[in-house]
Amino acid sequence: MPTLEDVRAAKDDFGLFCSLVGKPRTAWQIDAMELRKRQTVVVAPRQCGKSESLSLKAAHAALRKPNQLVMIVSASETAAIRLLYMVREAFDHPLLSGSLAEDPTQTRIVLKNGSRILSVPASEKSIRGWSVDLLIVDECAFVADDILLSAALPTTTARPDARVVLASTPWGDAGAFFNLAMQGLSGTDEHTRTYRWKLLDAPWIHPAVVEAARKSLPPLRFRAEYEGEFITSGDAYFDRSDILACTADYPLRADGDRMPASCGLDWGRQQDAHAIVLAGALYDWGVNPHPVVILPWVETSRRPYGAQVSEVEKLAKSWMLDVRTETNGVGAYPSEELMRRLGGWTRVVQQGSSQKSKEDYYGRLHVLMSERGIVIPQHEELLRQLGGITATTTPMGGLRIQARQESLHDDMPDALALAVGHLPSELEPCPVSEPPEGMHWVETPGGIRIPVPVLTRNAEPDWGAVYSGVPASAAAVEAPNPWAEVYGVKKSGASEALRKLKELSQ
Repeated sequence: MPTLEDVRAAKDDFGLFCSLVGKPRTAWQIDAMELRKRQTVVVAPRQCGKSESLSLKAAHAALRKPNQLVMIVSASETAAIRLLYMVREAFDHPLLSGSLAEDPTQTRIVLKNGSRILSVPASEKSIRGWSVDLLIVDECAFVADDILLSAALPTTTARPDARVVLASTPWGDAGAFFNLAMQGLSGTDEHTRTYRWKLLDAPWIHPAVVEAARKSLPPLRFRAEYEGEFITSGDAYFDRSDILACTADYPLRADGDRMPASCGLDWGRQQDAHAIVLAGALYDWGVNPHPVVILPWVETSRRPYGAQVSEVEKLAKSWMLDVRTETNGVGAYPSEELMRRLGGWTRVVQQGSSQKSKEDYYGRLHVLMSERGIVIPQHEELLRQLGGITATTTPMGGLRIQARQESLHDDMPDALALAVGHLPSELEPCPVSEPPEGMHWVETPGGIRIPVPVLTRNAEPDWGAVYSGVPASAAAVEAPNPWAEVYGVKKSGASEALRKLKELSQ
């Protein structure tokens, strides 16, 4: 049982505080959380206790002084909710009972001493206007540079004793997080200090697990995932700022209600994985200034080929798919099986991948990103793989586009490029109308607004509808579902999805 002296000592002893609330930290975690300089940068691999350490630091900072404002910024809304939940767990300890002034919400904890803890996603709307005593930015490498530098960090400028913690797993060797991490590693910077954590130092990770990973993973991937080191990306095909500007935190949906989508398939071999990416024209009621491509569903797996074919078949029952399947190497057999199973009801085109075709498809994807014409989900593996795509010139004057050697795979970007490459080159603008009342929206750092749940629409004009006077958006509302009679799938379409939204908003 802790004594009164222990509790008093914990006020200025973060390590003791963690032990008293039943969540002891390692010496290197405690060392980093002492926050000796104004900015502390933590470069950490997965499963090393980063998030829990940050949540405990937020609780400790709010308790030890009255009227403190602690702000936690996360790369996504889901991560922000999860991290505040971890903070709440610390206050569930009997030692801290009675500390809270009111019941916590998903975004805020208020203490009786006047301190507050806010947990918000990385957006200007959520961050600007606050003046905070402790700023914690989790997964900082995945936060857009302009939001970090122009919105998050300025929240501490009015507080001379404020502290900043920037923590993340490493990504590419560019951007604000990388620059600040390198700045703090010099040891001579007056304001910033960087700590590098390694799973090898984590007693809860068995050494045999680490050694097995060392033998099975490419060296660069092991260094990033297990040693917390940045991967060189000097010849990256996609600019990191473009990727982040097109990323939004929205829920993926496997159920398509017979909405149209282009489907790109890449088949795994050896250490590669299968990838499925659906892409379609976003139904946004015309709120965005130009047509936008949305990815309603992405996934990667290592299923047996037959099970993967069944998964695509399942999607084809729910979506109105136009499938492009890569047939190089091992892709030939599952592509043939997919065509046999779908029986002609869903269009399936077998696509052999060549240097020229990859240039075309990736070129379209590159243009969409640079023009903010595509929205990418906050899917960590997809973002990592996109950041690892490189382009090198060939003696014949072409471009060889592939994953960086001994680094990230390219199965998800390949599937994405296939899906996007077969959408119409000129997307039909979305008809302008009033969105349903109460519609929830999310937004990319680049300013594109996305309704939730995601809806897709026809990507090109329906000329029959144009000449008959029927609005294009209504022409394909009740597209026939050939699976209905065989599988008992409901006959639906974009209109059904819209009807559900209207019911929810009433």
